[in-house]
Amino acid sequence: MNYGEEESLRTRLQRLERRLAVISGAFIFSAVMLLVFGLLVPRARSQSQVVRARGFEIVDASGRLRISLNAVSSKPSLWFFDSAGRRRMGLTVGALDTPALVLTDAQGFPRITLSVGLERAAEIRLTDSSGRPRVGVWVTNRNEPGVWLFDELARARIGLKVLPGGDAKVWVFENPSGRVLFSAP
Repeated sequence: MNYGEEESLRTRLQRLERRLAVISGAFIFSAVMLLVFGLLVPRARSQSQVVRARGFEIVDASGRLRISLNAVSSKPSLWFFDSAGRRRMGLTVGALDTPALVLTDAQGFPRITLSVGLERAAEIRLTDSSGRPRVGVWVTNRNEPGVWLFDELARARIGLKVLPGGDAKVWVFENPSGRVLFSAP
């Protein structure tokens, strides 16, 4: 073997050693990745598919709050906000687990509330610009429908109700005492 052939063999041997080092490195990297993914994938499959948090907020492209979902004092609520950041509509579960839909005006006062199960089986309440009830329409827990009109201090002034058996009852209340002035039958 002459000097040229020996030099050629050394060059080829060095290339083979470099390739072997690259292949060995790739093999070790692959083995580590298989080990890591092999340990993580079964754990990911066993994890819950539910996201849990104390609250969520959705903002618009400008970063303004538009929707909030949370459970303040263990009472869940979903609120929708206008472009000025004021609450405009809400779904809540409040005292005694009473669900309610609340529609508010631009100042944030509740103007219409639809609720189920607190004082009555079902109720729609309309309020004035100060948030005080002025009209109530409801069905009692004994299936008696009623309509009530309130003054500016939320005192009942006129009441209408259909009693069991179909009889109607009407009340007119004195101002300011609230004493019944007239009722029929």
